[in-house]
Amino acid sequence: MNTKELKSTKLYKEYSLEIPHEEIDIEVNNKINQILPTVNIPGFRKGKAPLNIVKKKYEDNILNEVIQKVININTKKLIEEKKFSLFRAPKVELSNYEKNKPIKINLKFDLKPDIKLKDFKDLKINKYEIELSKKAEENQFKNFIASQKNFKKIESSRQVKNTDKVIINFDSSQEDLPEYLKSQKNFPIDLDVDEGILPNLNKELISKKVKVGDKFDLELNLSKILKEDKFKKTSFNFEVISIEEKIKFELTKEFLDKNGFKKEKDLKDFLVSNIKTQYQQGIKEIEKKELMDLLDKSYKFELPEGVLEDDYNQIWNRLEQAKKEGTLDEDDKLLKDEDLKKRYKKISERRVKLGLLMQHIASEEKVVVSEEEINKAILEYTRQYPGQEKQILEYFEKNPSSLDTIRAPLIEQKVIDSIISKSKTNVIKLNEEEYKKLEVKTFNIKDIKK
Repeated sequence: MNTKELKSTKLYKEYSLEIPHEEIDIEVNNKINQILPTVNIPGFRKGKAPLNIVKKKYEDNILNEVIQKVININTKKLIEEKKFSLFRAPKVELSNYEKNKPIKINLKFDLKPDIKLKDFKDLKINKYEIELSKKAEENQFKNFIASQKNFKKIESSRQVKNTDKVIINFDSSQEDLPEYLKSQKNFPIDLDVDEGILPNLNKELISKKVKVGDKFDLELNLSKILKEDKFKKTSFNFEVISIEEKIKFELTKEFLDKNGFKKEKDLKDFLVSNIKTQYQQGIKEIEKKELMDLLDKSYKFELPEGVLEDDYNQIWNRLEQAKKEGTLDEDDKLLKDEDLKKRYKKISERRVKLGLLMQHIASEEKVVVSEEEINKAILEYTRQYPGQEKQILEYFEKNPSSLDTIRAPLIEQKVIDSIISKSKTNVIKLNEEEYKKLEVKTFNIKDIKK
């Protein structure tokens, strides 16, 4: 094996390897000898065909497996020879392969950074508690009542208003449309809501001043929601079945019973509990962000170049896609590409640094996630997609590696909880206004009042 170092930094190594073709030949012959007793070749008894004949017939079938085995053996030899402490599996690129010629491969290694954990007792962390005012609790109830909508079917033949609900039938003969867009019967559309499943349909219904019984054709642009230009002009046939007008919502016993409440106070208590839960979720994110900021400032270590490059490329690819789709964040639109790259290189460095640190802490603290915890998290995840639970569970069963998207956040939260349990905490009580100011400060959110 001929080895040549192409690039070397503290945590990133790149080599080219040239493996003699004789190694491939030896492994091919070994593999052929293994299968020889089971091979049937016309004109020979089972397992008695000459090696060269069996090799000629089966060599191409086993070549990929043999090459992979030889590459793995030589890669392992190099790792042991150089005493590399790998952060992740090496990247292997086969430069070329020609029969009876050496194999040439490139190997890229990302090594573990040297991270020395500090005593978490020295960290000072804020813990927040929300204290809602009576006015906030009352407003929550008022906002809920105001958000409820009641509709009553109109008997007149008046044209539609922008506060109405319209019941329609629609269908399209265009090929490749998802089933839910091809045809719908008695489909409700709340015209007071900006978007339905068909973009701009609300505006079209209002501008056309439709009435019950109207039938008409429309071309709608579905290219953004379906991510394909061929759906820019999609033809639909529509029929207005009925129109319902908005009427004042009354909190009735029937409504309370239907939603599992015995009396009005039970509903109010539920709404207060719900908003407190929402605040607690926000507080959890604020505490996490503040902790990550502390860890970012407290630790300095070199980052694996290959990991950084991969992470940044993923971010940049998403930005390029967002540019094409016109969904780039407003503050990103203000920057030239050069400045945008600088911004996201910094973001990438922070992401990789904190990701490595959290992994290291998890390893040192021996943080593990049980199968029971993963199953519980999967069920919680499926609840976000009603009607698709079975497909999601089947996907996780068929793609075990995808469980990392469930496992990683669980491990991260356990690490965070472990750090907080060992650090000094300062409890701060917040009202709603103080919470909003803290949220703006923590996440750099632009104040909408300005």
